[in-house]
Amino acid sequence: MNRKLLFLIIASLFVCNACKRETKDEKFQRDFEQFTQKECPKFIDPCTRLDSACYDSESRTLNYYYSVQDLLDDEELYTEDLIESFHDNMLKELKGSIPLKGYKDEGITFCYIYRSMTTGKQLLELSFTKEDYGNR
Repeated sequence: MNRKLLFLIIASLFVCNACKRETKDEKFQRDFEQFTQKECPKFIDPCTRLDSACYDSESRTLNYYYSVQDLLDDEELYTEDLIESFHDNMLKELKGSIPLKGYKDEGITFCYIYRSMTTGKQLLELSFTKEDYGNR
């Protein structure tokens, strides 16, 4: 009788653990929470600081939040031409990014948000969907 009870308890534990497997979206969310805790904030160049990265499972969007200072912290700098050029460069980088391949394979959206360090005002937001970065 004790063996049967022990077997049932062990089997129940295995079944419960199988039920707790995280989804890909939950994993993405956890990965970027850990990334933000370990890596942020950090300057990626003299004018740009990556403040955080978070994954929104509802919209399936990976959001990168940046702050800019010095030369880039000027609202008048963000003309249509500059934004278009920046968009094209970011898209090229995203298409060639090997570390983001797993996320791209899942078809998530990538969003890059830039704010002024001085005013806190949003200066630029760029979003890229699978249709933008996917193979054509």
